[in-house]
Amino acid sequence: MPAAAAPGTITLPSPLTRLSPEPPLGGGATSSTETRPHRVDSTVRVHVSVDRSGAPFAVVALQRLVVRDRGDYVFTVAAPLADVAAAAGSQSTPGFRDTAILWTGFNPGTRTLAARAALRPRVLPLLPLRIERHGTRTTLIDQTQVQASALAADAQPEPLRTELERLRSGSLAQATAVLKSAPATVSYLVGAPLAVSGRIGARPVNLRLGGGAPHTVTVAATGPVDLTVRAVAVVPPATAGSSGRELLARTTKTLLSLARVRQYQAFLGNPDPAGRTETVYRYVSASRPTAAPRAGAPHGRSLLQVLGLVAAAIVAAALALFAWARA
Repeated sequence: MPAAAAPGTITLPSPLTRLSPEPPLGGGATSSTETRPHRVDSTVRVHVSVDRSGAPFAVVALQRLVVRDRGDYVFTVAAPLADVAAAAGSQSTPGFRDTAILWTGFNPGTRTLAARAALRPRVLPLLPLRIERHGTRTTLIDQTQVQASALAADAQPEPLRTELERLRSGSLAQATAVLKSAPATVSYLVGAPLAVSGRIGARPVNLRLGGGAPHTVTVAATGPVDLTVRAVAVVPPATAGSSGRELLARTTKTLLSLARVRQYQAFLGNPDPAGRTETVYRYVSASRPTAAPRAGAPHGRSLLQVLGLVAAAIVAAALALFAWARA
């Protein structure tokens, strides 16, 4: 929590700050300090299976790391894993732990490391979008919002207008404000604005949640869901005539929102903190797997029959994940 101070120059929240422990999952990714640094770009595609009510029940993440700079590498990408396998195009095979994807090897110059990870159910509350069904309507909810503390005060407006313009250009440098009154600690509810596109049943969807738009939108549509979701940076203009207090609040909330966007753009961590990181989420309707009957159930199936059903279900799930990864 920011400490109150006398009028003067204060440091504003950093857009690099984590406003919650996750995402990235497990606190992020690391690179062994015993190896030379590598430049790494990370792209993640998160496939979310949702049932008829819109509730998620399975998450598979496909992460592709493009590693540059010659030399050995040792990467640990934290995540609660149910399983992991090499994805199409990977030039190495990932190692598996319950808590991480492991990569070790030698990079001759540029190397692609791609993993398809089935994630455990504990990640479900960390997903950015919540879908609820109400009869013939579907409600989309931005669930990235968290409480964050900051300072409020009268401030010199011109430096804050300059800061907002700098943020609009994409700068993430540390910002300051010059106060004209003693500050007080306040709490803001901030989240990552979400761009949502795709279809609900036969109806096209193209909208934004948060960032000046409502955080909850209800669509007059039902049926299968196929939605793509991205966390997007939204920086408001420095409106003429705004007071220094208003501009300080606007700038502070924008910085906190950018910090939240960065978290959701890195659902799985990048072992290179300075590398480019991007995550796209796709929500698709699917049928929940049905539990195989237990041996001795009233249907009178034999143990051999039950084991056969379980094996068939596992094979079907594996083929479905393989087909999605190849798509």
